[in-house]
Order: sequence, then structure tokens, then C-alpha cells
Amino acid sequence: MNTKYSSHWSRREFLGGLAMTGAAAMLGLRPGQGIAAVEPPPETTRLRIHSGKPACWAPMYVAEPLLREEGFTDIQYVFGLGTEVVRMAKEGAIDLSPEFSARSIFNMEHQQHPLKYLSGLHVGCYALIGSERTRSIRDLKGKTVWAGAIKNDGPHIFFSTIVSYVGLDPRTDVNYAWVSKDEAIRLFRDGKIDAFMSFPPGAHELRHKGLGHLLLDTNVDKPWSQYFCCMVTGHEDFINKNPIATRRALRAILKANDIVSRDPKLATRALIANKIIKEADYQHTLPELTHIPYGMWREYNPEDTIRFYALRMRDIGMIKSNPQQFIDQHTDWRFINELKKEFWVKW
Repeated sequence: MNTKYSSHWSRREFLGGLAMTGAAAMLGLRPGQGIAAVEPPPETTRLRIHSGKPACWAPMYVAEPLLREEGFTDIQYVFGLGTEVVRMAKEGAIDLSPEFSARSIFNMEHQQHPLKYLSGLHVGCYALIGSERTRSIRDLKGKTVWAGAIKNDGPHIFFSTIVSYVGLDPRTDVNYAWVSKDEAIRLFRDGKIDAFMSFPPGAHELRHKGLGHLLLDTNVDKPWSQYFCCMVTGHEDFINKNPIATRRALRAILKANDIVSRDPKLATRALIANKIIKEADYQHTLPELTHIPYGMWREYNPEDTIRFYALRMRDIGMIKSNPQQFIDQHTDWRFINELKKEFWVKW
């Protein structure tokens, strides 16, 4: 692996390198797009962003120098996994958070999760890897799969929506191996499980080891490639008290989305600099970030994503709300609507 992109790249060097590219030059912004310069300053200069392990959340880290340009001087990345995120949100410890669409729908309904959807982040990222005994998703009936180590976490919920879409009942038609990722890879290699649900860089790691084949790639396979895998959410109290700050922060994140699309190498370095992935993961993460269609965020209305997953989840008993009820209670689209003209959003 080229150490130029790993061991010799500190967080300070990453931030300096991104600043030198010039955000406007990187994004090809038109002169009239400097709207932020004439807007009122943010109501607060502190911004706390949920930080987690998924490599696909790279735009949240690439956004840091752009957030500083928007007037934030105290930017904190607050690390949390699984149920910790629910606790952090309830305690008001995070202001903005990237979230897996289906998982956050479940958390918002069941745990009074005080976050609201603000916009889409990126399409795709999850992949479903099958063994030689499975040629399609329907072949998983009666077989054992790994869909994460914890029931009702992101991989399991996402997998449930996938199999229900093809007519299987994820509650009764599939067996689950609730084990760690490393143990699941061993079981998959030994032929004891027949499918492996993965987000970056897991799918590339498996293929690099010669294990399995793609049953589903949400980056390209419809209908999954037409909806957001991950979305940007904001704490209800923060966005209500700080609407200008919320809009400015969202603008920076969406700009970062475009940067990741154009320069996945820089994005991978950002993940290493922020210690989200290890240096040794560079070779697996870069292909995944290159493959994810970050630049497609302008194409899809985020509300359609909520409707799609909420309907699937209601059909299999994961939530009780119908899609419109959920949208009315758990979304706030005013900020992305305000930014649509600025970003040439198409929907």
C-alpha cells in the first residue's frame, strides 16, 4: 500500500491539504453561489457531530474545513456505536448525525429518538454476499445468514427489507447467526452460513479473499440504488434553536459529498486521519468509496426513501406508523428545500 495515503498522513495534514485545494475550485462552483457570505452568522459556533465506524460516512469528516468556512469554530466528533447513539441523542450530546435510513426509522419509532431527517447523504453502500449454494435472494429461504451481530441493528433491518421485497418473511424464512463480524467471516468461509450482509469495506474484503459472490449491490441494483442508504439527521432541539447554523452545516456536508465523489482518495485519507479506519484498510476502503455514487444525492427526494423503507418495515411488523405518519413526525425538510436552488437539486 502506498504510505503517502496512510501512515504519513496526519489529521492536520489532511485538513491543510483539503484547504489548499480550495473548495470552490474543487466543486466548480459558480460565482453566484457564495450565498453563505451574505447570510447571518450561525447562532452557535459549536457543532457536535456523531462519529461512527462506517467508512461510507466519509463526507462528515471531509466537511470539517467547510464547516469552519461556515462559521463553526468548535467542531467536535462524538464517537458512539449502536444503542449508544440513542442514549447520546436523548441526552443532547450530538447536534447532527449520519444515520442508516432503515435503522433510524426503527429507533425513532421505538425509542423516542429525538432526531429528525434533514436530507439524504448518499445512495447505496450495502452489499449482500452469497455462497456458492445461493444464486438469488430467494435462495436464502431456510438458510443461515449473517446480518450483523445484533438483532434490529442496521444490517439486520436493512436485510429484512431486502428479503421482504422479494416475498420472503425475514422473521420466519431465514435463520440468523448472531456473531461478531470476524466469526461470521470464518463461518462463511467454512460453509456454515450462506449470506453475508456488509457495508464498506466488508464486501471488498470478502471478494479480495475470494469468498462468495454478489447477490445484491445497493449502489447499482434497483430499487435500492434509487433510495438513500444513509441520511443526515439533526437533534430536534438544536435545529429549532439554531436554524441558520443547521442550514450552514448541511450546506457544508452536501459540498463534502461532492468532494468525496470527485476525490475518493482524499476521502479515504480523511477516514484514516480521523481514525475511523486503519492504515491497512486503505486498499479495501478506497474501491468502496469509489464505487458509492455520492454524486447522486441531487437526483432523489429524501422523502421517497422514508416512504419506501417505512412501508417495507410496516409490512413486516417492525414499525406501526404508516409512511405519512412517520414523515409528519420525524422529518424537517425546510433546510434542504432552502438549499435546492443553490445546489441545482433536481427533484
